[in-house]
Amino acid sequence: MSEQATNEAITIQSLDIIPRLNRWAQSAILQDKAGSGELSLRQLSALYVIENESTTPGQLARRLMVTPAVVTGLIDRLERRGYVKRVSETGDRRRIHLELTESGAAAGATVRADLMKLFSGSLAALSDDERNSLQKGLTVLDRVIGDLESRGFTQRAAE
Repeated sequence: MSEQATNEAITIQSLDIIPRLNRWAQSAILQDKAGSGELSLRQLSALYVIENESTTPGQLARRLMVTPAVVTGLIDRLERRGYVKRVSETGDRRRIHLELTESGAAAGATVRADLMKLFSGSLAALSDDERNSLQKGLTVLDRVIGDLESRGFTQRAAE
């Protein structure tokens, strides 16, 4: 198989698998198999970004690849539940940073732990070699996605 054909096959498989994993996680959350069903997958993603990165609403919108209006509604809902708070920047009160509250961290951790338990149950059926291969593949996929995120939507010229 040529390099181009291999790249196309990997791309097609990745673009199929990633949404399937997202649908599975969202379904688990909605069916109360993970967490209490009060967080959507997008809200969980927002909590994760806020917990792990210093972020503003605009940065969160870019990170989640949604519009600022979507993020405003998302933050409003998380703030009403006491999971997130908006904090004015010292020296420039117009600039807002997002902070995760203790209850937001706890809610996110609960859902992630439940999803991990459900997901790892399926990994138990794999051989050690399959698990090692999957881990190596996911490390590479994470690097590829990181490259895509850092470049935004600019196209790399065909080599």
